[in-house]
Amino acid sequence: MKKLLHLQLLPLLTGVQNFSLHLLDGLPEGEFEIWVASQPGGEFVEAVCARGYHYVPVRNLRHPVSPRDILAFLELLWIMKRRRFDIVHTNSSKPGLLGRLAAKLCRVPTILHTVHGTSFQEGQGALTQAIYRALERLGNRCCDRVVFVNNSDRIKCIELGLLKPEKAATVYNALPGPLADRLAQIAGQRVFDPHKPDFVFGSTLRFSRQKNVVNLVSAACRACGQDPRLRFILLGEGEYLDLCRQIVHSHGLNERILLPGWEADIVPWLAKFDAFALYSRWEAQPFSIIEAMRSGLAVLGSRIPYISELVDESSGWLVALDDHKTLVKIMLQLARQARETFERGQNAARRVSSLCDYERMVQGYVGIYRQDFSRAGEGS
Repeated sequence: MKKLLHLQLLPLLTGVQNFSLHLLDGLPEGEFEIWVASQPGGEFVEAVCARGYHYVPVRNLRHPVSPRDILAFLELLWIMKRRRFDIVHTNSSKPGLLGRLAAKLCRVPTILHTVHGTSFQEGQGALTQAIYRALERLGNRCCDRVVFVNNSDRIKCIELGLLKPEKAATVYNALPGPLADRLAQIAGQRVFDPHKPDFVFGSTLRFSRQKNVVNLVSAACRACGQDPRLRFILLGEGEYLDLCRQIVHSHGLNERILLPGWEADIVPWLAKFDAFALYSRWEAQPFSIIEAMRSGLAVLGSRIPYISELVDESSGWLVALDDHKTLVKIMLQLARQARETFERGQNAARRVSSLCDYERMVQGYVGIYRQDFSRAGEGS
């Protein structure tokens, strides 16, 4: 039985951590001894332990860059030397660098990294981008395979010379059978009602700069001021949640724009929505959009490459970043053309079930774990 370590950063139950849980749940029984490491505490750790997986805390892992990163690296070295893993699978930028370096020094037989969005993004200074790219290049040299969850990041990193094409693969994220089935049932039960008195936009997201929530909430306030039928329910937590609540309150829209916080089970909420909104500044391949499309919701998203791979003109609407006027206009359009919105939602369910196949995702990673690298190829 091969000893497999999944390394994560934060112990939250967001998309990156759910990726590990979704993948580990689908691995062939009896083939892998599963270990998971992350910063201690939180719902992710609870979910790992509830499944009976081995858990190792990395107490010095922190999100921002800090001198403690040296201690985290030494801690990872100690863990890997002691546990003698056959496979180390890192996720996110900081664990990806520290974990791959430690695994390389410990001569772990198989090392792979999944890119859930690159560390270098538009808007960073030239020096910052250069440093992050150099670190990505270093991490890529320390592993056997780099897996991207979209084609856009894979192509960009190859063009920038951060890794060789033969080392890169795209494997789309996907939802495990039970969750996918629950969402498909919701999609099948949706019925267009021309007499519905309101139109509900929904979202599940982190209230962060990445998710562009301040602009999304501001646009929702302006749209609500022009159409009394509009409602918004935005689920999640984060550093901008209080600010967004203040914006909603200042417009007197607390009854129409709900920000209830984090919900572990988002499936019942998706059934209440008429459309889904995610106006992120950058993404990798958000599970929130995959879940929404699976449940039969059209998506209003930002026109960035990573969302464009999932959402096309048949399944939603895309708006350029910082085009606030158009964002409000499309919000109003979705409500006023509710039948077309419903039809695009039905198209979305069909589209995402084809693009994001769970068995294909699991087998792509199992092939790498078995060092059969040909099984993880380019995405559609």
